[in-house]
Amino acid sequence: MPIIRCPTPAHADQRYLALVVAKGAALFLFFGAEDPLTGTSWCPDCQTADPVLRRACRDLLPTVDLLECPVGQRSDWKQRPEHPYRLHHAFRIARIPTLLRFADGVEIGRLVEADCTVPQRVQAFLS
Repeated sequence: MPIIRCPTPAHADQRYLALVVAKGAALFLFFGAEDPLTGTSWCPDCQTADPVLRRACRDLLPTVDLLECPVGQRSDWKQRPEHPYRLHHAFRIARIPTLLRFADGVEIGRLVEADCTVPQRVQAFLS
């Protein structure tokens, strides 16, 4: 599974637009950015979901791109209704982690928060 980091909302938007034009398939994973001191996400749900999501994506959709989209540090995300991922016309991210699945250039589903931590739910979503 190719993993592509989208370091900014503008980069994620460019990838999204290219996906729509190509009518392609991809997974977009939105999560709390890594804390520079620990190297792990500041978001506890994201920490729990990360290995579950990566394993399932790798095993079930090995040829589909996984686009990692960090929402920033806690202060960038919490209580910030103007965050670009919250306002993006296609993403509309309200909670993290969120995994969006696209096929033929359109969203076909999303998993949010606790659903991202349950292997059976992730497997069903990706199958």
